[in-house]
Order: sequence, then C-alpha cells, then structure tokens
Amino acid sequence: MNNFVYTRADDVPSAIRSSSQHAGAKYLGGGTNLVDLMREHIEQPALLVDITHLNTHIEDLEDGGIRIGAGVKNTEVANHQAVRERFPVLAQAILNGASGQIRNMATVGGNVMQQTATGNRL
Repeated sequence: MNNFVYTRADDVPSAIRSSSQHAGAKYLGGGTNLVDLMREHIEQPALLVDITHLNTHIEDLEDGGIRIGAGVKNTEVANHQAVRERFPVLAQAILNGASGQIRNMATVGGNVMQQTATGNRL
C-alpha cells in the first residue's frame, strides 16, 4: 500500500473541498471495498477523506417512502423497522448479500460506488 494523506471531513462542503484540492482523492466510508483495492495496488489514492460520520440517517417520508443516507451502514438499513415492514425484499437482500461483519462496516454509498478488482464500476 502506498503512503497517503488522511483527513476527516467535518461536513459535506469540507469533504468536497478536501477532495477537490488533491488529484486522486477518494472518500472513505466503511472501506470494505476501497481498502482491499488499496492492498492489491488497484487503487492508490493520494488522499483519503473520511466521511464515515456524514449522512448517516434514515428518514421516513410523508408519502410512505424512505430516504437512506449514503453513510448508513447496511446492517442499520436491514434492521430499520420501516425497511422491514415496507421494503422487506431490500432487508432480505442485504441480509443475504453479505456476512454480518461486512454488513456492519459497508455503507449504502459504498455499495453504489463499489468497484470490482478489474477496475470496472458496477
């Protein structure tokens, strides 16, 4: 793994500012995918911007939907009462898709940004 600079963003604007000031910056949420890619020298960011504590809420919406923050851990989504009652297929997919250890670290945003070992975005 190469040397890199680490910073923890205080809020979304500071996260964006930090990443825009360094070419090759990456955001760190749960890190379950990124850290593996760094170990394999597939990803070599110059800067890691820690956003683990940002956008970590699940909101019930008036229309019956929910809004899931990018920083929400997969376990929290699968165990959330509104998800279990109104979106049971989502809860089951999360529970069946990864081990408890991975679910406890992986984030919703990380799932969207997940990259395969070949470098292709999913």
